[in-house]
Amino acid sequence: MRNKLLTSALVMIFSWQVTSVNAEKTLWSQPIFDQPESALLNSMSNEILISNINGGALELNGKGYISRVSTSGELLQKHWVKELDAPKGMGLFGQKLYIADMQKLHVVDTTTGKIITSYFAGNSKMLNDVSIDEGGNVYVSDILGGSIYRLKGGKFEKWFSTPLIEHPNGLLVDKGSLYVANWGQGLHEDFSTDELGKIYRLSLLNPYSQIEVISGALGNLDGLVSHKGQFIVNDWVSGNVFRIHNGQSELLFNAGKGVADIGIYQGELLLPMMFDNRIDSYKLD
Repeated sequence: MRNKLLTSALVMIFSWQVTSVNAEKTLWSQPIFDQPESALLNSMSNEILISNINGGALELNGKGYISRVSTSGELLQKHWVKELDAPKGMGLFGQKLYIADMQKLHVVDTTTGKIITSYFAGNSKMLNDVSIDEGGNVYVSDILGGSIYRLKGGKFEKWFSTPLIEHPNGLLVDKGSLYVANWGQGLHEDFSTDELGKIYRLSLLNPYSQIEVISGALGNLDGLVSHKGQFIVNDWVSGNVFRIHNGQSELLFNAGKGVADIGIYQGELLLPMMFDNRIDSYKLD
């Protein structure tokens, strides 16, 4: 049933009056991927890592993979990490890459591209985004399960869950806080929601102590990054990309339907276009 629901969501058509991507600000585009879901800069190797679902977003088919491209968009290695199921968000800590892959969190040695170990969250439904704090603790959203998991001291367990944030998606650790981009409230079979998603702030020390609302309702939110003290977040369904500063949101442009977990590199916004099997690099400044 969930596969059918997600398939329906992927083919929804919406009409929006927004500012389209300025072609002059598109620095490069690489159209050789298979449902790219996340783009992440590896600053140690100065390259960009791309997760490819390569099948149904809930399908356990062993065809998913991670690619490597240069910061100018040149393909370095298409199938770097192989035999994944439906890989989505990623995070880096030292020479370890963490990949959210359905109910598993894989740990990859970035020097070899080999999986070191995998953690299984049996009660999760679809692990989605990854963010890591200064101590190396790994936070992973479960968008369908409505929870956030944490890997700490070798234990991968549910860390946070509240009805206020029914479908947590994009995660961003920053200065002792975890920022959460919520898909929305009241999920329907077509993946639309009764309420559009907002951004929230949680304390890493005690996430239940205070849940602060950072933005108003913006859309069915996916990726979340920071840039010059501001947040950049995108709506997967409409393709809208927003900037949030001091609680105020601004529509920057429309990237196109199906823009997924965005990344950032020196003022360039990395846009995984799932429907079009490509990555776009967009100049922010």
